[in-house]
Amino acid sequence: MAPWGVARLVMQGERPNPVPLGVVETLVASTGPDGLLQMRPQLKVGDPIRLTQGPFAEYLGTLDRLDDSGRVRVLLEMLGRQVPVVVEGHHVGRVALPIP
Repeated sequence: MAPWGVARLVMQGERPNPVPLGVVETLVASTGPDGLLQMRPQLKVGDPIRLTQGPFAEYLGTLDRLDDSGRVRVLLEMLGRQVPVVVEGHHVGRVALPIP
């Protein structure tokens, strides 16, 4: 079994490079009850998500529907209304809620 832990830090010169806001929170939110990281997020209808690829990359929305083919329907807030967009499931990521 491979050892667990930090292999190395990403450095910027002599200093560690900070990770973007939300990365650590997303990792924490993606751990299972056993404390291990779940690489495929378990999405459910109503989850806040971020599109990660395609013309709407970085848009935030709400997961509206999952299907067996791996596609998801996301509701995006545009021009004062919710617009449904259907994308591949691997093009979305769950948005971590801030830890109080």
